[in-house]
Amino acid sequence: MKRGVAAVLVGLTLTACQNSPSPITEAGRVWLPAGGSATAPLEASRPFLQFAPSIDASELAGVSQGRELFVATWLRAPASQTLLDGLGPQFIANACTSCHQSSGRVEPLRSDGTTTPAILFRLGNAQSDRHPVYGEQLQTAATVGEPEGTVSWQREDDGRIRYLVSGADLGEYRASPRLSPELLGMGLLDLVPEAAILEWADETDRNGDGISGRPHWIAEAGERRLGRFGWKAVQSTLRTQAADAFHQDMGLTSFVHPQENCTDAQTVCSEVPNGGLPELSDATLDAVNDFLTALAVPERRTGDLLTFNRGADLFELVGCAACHRQTLRTGVSTRFPSLSNQTFYPYTDLLLHDMSAALDDGAKEKDARSSEWRTPPLWGVGLVEAGGGRFLHDGRASSIREAIGWHGGEASQAKDRFDALSDTDRTALLAFLRGL
Repeated sequence: MKRGVAAVLVGLTLTACQNSPSPITEAGRVWLPAGGSATAPLEASRPFLQFAPSIDASELAGVSQGRELFVATWLRAPASQTLLDGLGPQFIANACTSCHQSSGRVEPLRSDGTTTPAILFRLGNAQSDRHPVYGEQLQTAATVGEPEGTVSWQREDDGRIRYLVSGADLGEYRASPRLSPELLGMGLLDLVPEAAILEWADETDRNGDGISGRPHWIAEAGERRLGRFGWKAVQSTLRTQAADAFHQDMGLTSFVHPQENCTDAQTVCSEVPNGGLPELSDATLDAVNDFLTALAVPERRTGDLLTFNRGADLFELVGCAACHRQTLRTGVSTRFPSLSNQTFYPYTDLLLHDMSAALDDGAKEKDARSSEWRTPPLWGVGLVEAGGGRFLHDGRASSIREAIGWHGGEASQAKDRFDALSDTDRTALLAFLRGL
């Protein structure tokens, strides 16, 4: 790997604490560490993008290189730092930290009605076609000329956010917003065996509980794979998720995506210098993948343990746990052995669920229908809320309570039961969620 990347830490830490949190026990309920061996003590000022404390210092070399690439600013080619050139010519952000920060989610909506790189816009229609001119994602920045388009926002009377695209003729296609997620514990989710995810699949609702989570099978590298990353589970591995973000968000090619993110109708990609063929080496992708795999999970904030446990009981009672699966378990990691065979608490089943009209964005993505969304993990949602972050795929909700209110479809019964709780019980359930 080429050197010369400025060692800008931006709040990221390489400190590896060897003391993992102990199990929490009260009234017969035992809470194992939230991220298994990847659980880290909470640093309130920078709760995300910490490293798993169990990873040995001897294994951090690749992680450190990946960290440098993650915080680096990428440049238009040709540039003096050839490792970091090749940005664009069409892109959304010039650094991963434009969307993902150690302190929490980057604000996607400016007060003047414009948007930031922390929210992107997938282009599609009801048939899952890509736009013939702009491709699969709207590029809102450019190294030369004009971007494909820009996006502004307005708040509707019912609480929805209306996004307005300027400079691009989308025709029948929809610009579907995608809020940037926090990245904690991504490596753990990547290490869950496929069979463990399929255990909860119930596409035909055989048990009659109204929940029919289904796997999103995708074609990737000539294989049929199970999607697990992204709002619609469109990527099967952390590595392909990272490669896709580099490609679509930054205009950087790799062996995963060897072609520029231009369509045949766009000539700009062939008219400007590139940063190499491809612009990201396998070693670069491996280093970034190591960094993402090594990310920790902050320990819980249980506060009043009686209230926290009461909230956990109510979470199951109202039916939230039918989709937000409490625990998963990793398989074997040859790269980071300490992450092997770990039980952790992400509160997701990684399956698609139909959320009905309220959250239907009108765009099918691969085989995920426009009203279907992958169950998002809930760990860290309280930290996101405390930091002023937004929720749901389009950022319409500014609180956990508001996000619950938008649940529909398969989640309708759980939402109705939540609404029917007493104020005291509702407060306990929200306290539980804020402590995850």
